[in-house]
Amino acid sequence: MTIIHHGAVNGVTGSCHELVYKPNASVLVDCGLFQGAETSGSGATANKLAIDFSIDAVQALIVPHVHIDHVGRIPYLLAAGFPGPIYCSKPSAVLLPLVIEDAVKVGVTHNRRKIEAVVDRLRSQLVPLDYNQWQSVDEGLSIRLQRAGHILGSAYVECKTLSLGKVAFSGDLGAPHTPLLPAPKPPYGCDVLVI
Repeated sequence: MTIIHHGAVNGVTGSCHELVYKPNASVLVDCGLFQGAETSGSGATANKLAIDFSIDAVQALIVPHVHIDHVGRIPYLLAAGFPGPIYCSKPSAVLLPLVIEDAVKVGVTHNRRKIEAVVDRLRSQLVPLDYNQWQSVDEGLSIRLQRAGHILGSAYVECKTLSLGKVAFSGDLGAPHTPLLPAPKPPYGCDVLVI
């Protein structure tokens, strides 16, 4: 099994993790923007935005929640030619185009036509999922979203693979006893946990 971390390694922003579940096939969990101190000093250039890894094997993107440090590089992923599905919860599917539209306006361009092109492409690739339902992504990989209680639509991701067992990605978890969001419930078990 291989899990490659393309962000949230030397800090907490820029979350982007690649699960290689069989030869020449992987999924990304998150595709976030680097923020704050992680963009200062050497390397504080467009290189922090670019997708600087091969996406040839990437079959899908899984979005646990729509905070910008988890989704902010999606426009760059699309610009790099990523054609696959983008899985997220149903509430996140409503929020994600709004967040990306705002991010493109603030960080890239005010050109309405270009912004609409990015958002339209994003919407065409979105696959909204119900919580607690297994979804086949590819031969050898199914995913399930479970409520994370972090923000509206947030989830942690369980990945069931034929050869690797069950891998769980925590995403950001919320606290119990919040008035609007159900508390997260832990998975029944997994072989690998990425926090």
